[in-house]
Amino acid sequence: MRNQEQNEHPVLGRYPLYFKLTFAVFAAITLIWAALAYLLWPGLHRLGLPIAYGVEVLLGIFPLLCWIMWGSMLLASTNHWRIHPIWLRISNRWLYAFFPLVILAGKTVGASKDKVSQSLIDLINHLVELNLYKVPADRLLLLTPHCLQKSDCVHKVTTDVHNCKRCGRCQVGTLLDIADTYGCKFVVVTGGTLARLMIKNIRPKAIVAIACERDLVSGMNDVFPIPVVGVLNERPCGPCCNTRVDTDRIKEVMEKLING
Repeated sequence: MRNQEQNEHPVLGRYPLYFKLTFAVFAAITLIWAALAYLLWPGLHRLGLPIAYGVEVLLGIFPLLCWIMWGSMLLASTNHWRIHPIWLRISNRWLYAFFPLVILAGKTVGASKDKVSQSLIDLINHLVELNLYKVPADRLLLLTPHCLQKSDCVHKVTTDVHNCKRCGRCQVGTLLDIADTYGCKFVVVTGGTLARLMIKNIRPKAIVAIACERDLVSGMNDVFPIPVVGVLNERPCGPCCNTRVDTDRIKEVMEKLING
């Protein structure tokens, strides 16, 4: 089942969890900034009103930016506003920057890190698919972890994915068929270091990445500003072992990115 299929909140769109948590974080930041401004005012006032007002205005810029970014993401997520690619990149970076605080806020209301991560991934996927222009097939990279391969398979697909014999025991062969059909690049990596190296060598215009919540969020942040659509893997045997993925979702993402 697609992760993006969520009930739409009348105000917060399809990603209410992430927007509620970021709202709480930004509200806390605003209150802290307001308290700081209040405590500083007597001392600043003695330095003169121009200096006092100047410092207070400067203090207000940061929380104001927080709310502008929050509102921009909210409008974009509900399809009411198409974000310019440059603004999209700035906003995405803003989302990543506050992610640790959002995770902390989630813990206070009983939301797991994976659940919050999935909400962020779904939001970024939506923004990328909504605002990204056509990507040439040869500039699109399908990036997958080696745990999609059967753990007892003797063929090393991390050195060359074409070593896969397409026997059907795992989905690497199916993904290779998809990559061949669309003409995109496809690599299987053992971890984040190799993934970053492959991305540096291939220099894709966009990436379709398969991984767990933790690896997707960290990976999306690491390769910024390259747009990434993250597809969560399925873990019937537990984490990092014989994982699977919704290949129909992969095809759908490919179609959107290549055909626009």
